Amino acid sequence: MIQKSSKKKLLVSFRELEQKKFFDTSKELKDPNTLPRKNIWILIRDNWKQVLMISILTDILFAFTVNMISEYHINSALKYGTRPKLKMLKDQFVSRPQISKVLKKILQPNEDQSYYHIICGEHGTGKTTLIRMEATNIGKGVIYVDIPSDFKNLGKAFGKAINLLFFEDISITALLIRKFLSEMDMINEIAIFLYQWRRVMKIFRHASKVYQKRYHKLPVIIYDNISQIVKENSKVLDILQDDAKDNADDREYIAVFISSEESVLQRMESRSAWSRADQPVIEISDLSKKESKDYITKRCTKQKKKEVIKEIKDEEINELYEIVGGRIVDLKAVIDKFLAGYSLKVIKQAKIAEVEKKFNSAQLLQKQLHHEVGKKVIKALIVSEELGFTTFMEYFDNYEDAGKVLEANIFTYHPAKNTISFQSRSVEFYIHEKADIFLK
Repeated sequence: MIQKSSKKKLLVSFRELEQKKFFDTSKELKDPNTLPRKNIWILIRDNWKQVLMISILTDILFAFTVNMISEYHINSALKYGTRPKLKMLKDQFVSRPQISKVLKKILQPNEDQSYYHIICGEHGTGKTTLIRMEATNIGKGVIYVDIPSDFKNLGKAFGKAINLLFFEDISITALLIRKFLSEMDMINEIAIFLYQWRRVMKIFRHASKVYQKRYHKLPVIIYDNISQIVKENSKVLDILQDDAKDNADDREYIAVFISSEESVLQRMESRSAWSRADQPVIEISDLSKKESKDYITKRCTKQKKKEVIKEIKDEEINELYEIVGGRIVDLKAVIDKFLAGYSLKVIKQAKIAEVEKKFNSAQLLQKQLHHEVGKKVIKALIVSEELGFTTFMEYFDNYEDAGKVLEANIFTYHPAKNTISFQSRSVEFYIHEKADIFLK
């Protein structure tokens, strides 16, 4: 009996010892002042698996929550539209009512529309400004995607347009995995974009059905600066075009492609998905002579109190127009220089030097590869203003040379008429200034 009692006492004392140790440790954990930093790291080291698992689960839970919120944002984006901001001052905006009327109709398709749109025009003709203006005015149902110059950010640009945050961009765990796979060459940027884009479009299609039931209209996605994609990976353009065709067929949404490059149009025209492109292609060209002169006058006129002061003469307006024509971006540049005090002579010389670089790039200057054939094309265009596309190509020994010259921004392609003309008034101005080289 004595032996059993001693054993029982010993057992109790051991329990009490363990309990005391546990309570003492708990007390230390509760009091941060009694827990040395060293003990924290020991605790993490001894329980690293549990700590890692808790961190991953917390990370995933947070990212999943943000994703759920983002999906709600997509419905909101469709309801109000993305309403892109204008990138120019309102007093520098040139109103073009006829073009605005066409754009307004394009951005409000009915439920039965079964084709997508392509809008083209040279750099600086005001395409982006006009489309942003109308997208903002209409708002509801219009999603504007500005294609970034860096291909790596393409997937994010789609998400940003509809307020979607990607799980893999929020989750630290997912970012580390993607970094590891990228460095091991097991995944590339195209694969990441396709994954992100497919996720966006899956959610967007679901949201578009809700939108159609409510408003009896198809939503619109605008792809601006689409030529950025061709420079990096033309297959992505093919994917977007195929999707635009399929969704036009299925009446789920309408795509609008905006491009400044002939290579984009030529690639799109060569594919079967072109069958669902609206014809003719909408081309936004330069301002008319009257619009250009009105714009110059407006920019060079100031109002002081009740007095209107015109800071430019009529002959100076005519000369500025002769140098750059109705290309808005060029008009703005020469007007800024004129108002800054540059003489017309200096402005003219600067434009000649700028255009000459393009001729050099196209190998059209004296003793260069395409000089002689270029002279023939130039003389023909001076007489007729436009040449048929096949006529233009026939001047060259092969289509490859013709394509290279066409890409150098001396000549431009008009898809609606399938013709070629000078790329700008500045090019014509340069040719007349160098008539002894190109017109004799």
